Amino acid sequence: MKRAVFAVLLLACSQGAHAQQPNAADVKVINDCLAKADKGDSLGTACIGLVSDACMRKTENDTGKNRACAARELSVWTALSDAAGKRVRAGGFKEISKALADSEKNWAQHRDALCPVFDKVEPGSIPGDAAYCRMQVTAQRVLLLRRLGDAVNER
Repeated sequence: MKRAVFAVLLLACSQGAHAQQPNAADVKVINDCLAKADKGDSLGTACIGLVSDACMRKTENDTGKNRACAARELSVWTALSDAAGKRVRAGGFKEISKALADSEKNWAQHRDALCPVFDKVEPGSIPGDAAYCRMQVTAQRVLLLRRLGDAVNER
């Protein structure tokens, strides 16, 4: 039931103003994986890269296409991040909501400082360069926020 509500939140949040709207099929791939991870009591790290990696296998190592693949999956994790943050705040704990807001600033600075360097080094150090880094960092944050959202809403 929690995950069904989460999926509805995801779809509602994905209608916001993002650089790229998530593809419904991509959302389904990630949500199905996360649902399976939840049943197995896993954090869901195996769900990171499912869309982008499958897409990149078809690009013949074209850097621009790899970036597009990473951006495609990033749009899913960005929508999930919005939904996860809202779920944490819905728990009603002022101290936790403040910590979330404070960490958001620091996390964005970390992402924005680290990820662009991958565009400056030899292509191929990670597929999709900075876009892949942003996808990875965002996805990892989402996995933690999902758990926090579950914890603060267990009443």
